[in-house]
Amino acid sequence: MAIGDIIVGIDIGTSKVSLVIGEVNNFNQIEVICTATHKCSGIKKGKIIDENEIASSIHHLIKDAEEEADIKINSAYVTIPGKYIIVKEAKDRYAGISAKDVVSAIMQVKDIDVPEGKQIIDVVESQFILENGRNVSDPVGSLSGSFTLKAEVILADKEYMKQIASIFKKADLDIDGLVPITLAQRTLALDANELNDSVMLL
Repeated sequence: MAIGDIIVGIDIGTSKVSLVIGEVNNFNQIEVICTATHKCSGIKKGKIIDENEIASSIHHLIKDAEEEADIKINSAYVTIPGKYIIVKEAKDRYAGISAKDVVSAIMQVKDIDVPEGKQIIDVVESQFILENGRNVSDPVGSLSGSFTLKAEVILADKEYMKQIASIFKKADLDIDGLVPITLAQRTLALDANELNDSVMLL
């Protein structure tokens, strides 16, 4: 992110579609400049039942937000149910840890049997543990004989993903990225210390 960048996020709920627009400030933080909601009944019990209804709601939502924030919105991040989480460890041995080594470990984490109808949408690194047992947020450059990566592999329904892509195409909007709801809620509710202190969010 660069100073002045505009970030748009959309959440599709069971009764409404919500939007937030943020601008990256001088402290590299996202400062909220606009929020908006629009009624929508296109989702029931977590399943999309009316793509056109959702697309129409997003279209009206974008129009209202553009008028309020006085900007043109062409794309947005969207939250999706990413409730299927697999925790996996990857271990490897190196003389000195490089970025390539970390990528290799992440590829090991992704090497799982994905259930039928699901696909990997994100891998969240939760811990890097060096050979001496020390936890680090970034192991690159560490002179350690080995390291262990503990990560969460987040899965989503393939059909839901196809429907989201279809909805945003109908709304004439590009998707910047997918944000699993589980991660969004965790980041919103917990501070940096709680995220690393085995705190459970119910």
